[in-house]
Amino acid sequence: MKSRINKIKFTILGIAFLFLPLLATPIIFSSDALAATNCTNSTTFLGIPAWYEYLIVTDDGTGNGCQVNAPSGSNKAVLIALAAIDILLRFSALIALVFVVYGGFRFATAQGSSESISKGKKTVVNALIGLVIAVLASQIVKFAAYLLSK
Repeated sequence: MKSRINKIKFTILGIAFLFLPLLATPIIFSSDALAATNCTNSTTFLGIPAWYEYLIVTDDGTGNGCQVNAPSGSNKAVLIALAAIDILLRFSALIALVFVVYGGFRFATAQGSSESISKGKKTVVNALIGLVIAVLASQIVKFAAYLLSK
């Protein structure tokens, strides 16, 4: 029974890590294209922010692209670093959601085993704690970026 649970656990983790590059694809490939095509600060796939989220993106006037500038008195590198931290925190929130589903699956397939039920509950509780921490940390980063860009 334990080897079956380990197989399921590694399968779910494998699927999560398999799809992680797919979640990063819009950030890696389309963020520059998105900024160049419509010159707006908008989020990408699954609400993940673009690297230029906290910067000012304006049309360069030629119609060929955009200019990405920091607000006056702000450091561009710091705002990009805050956006990168925000991206990582949102990925961790998505991974926490995967673990909530995994814990629910463990709980649902416990078949009355008190040990499996407690492990499933513990997984769900720990994943929810991680989710709350990731969401709060993301909001703190967003607030810090707001303060630094004023």
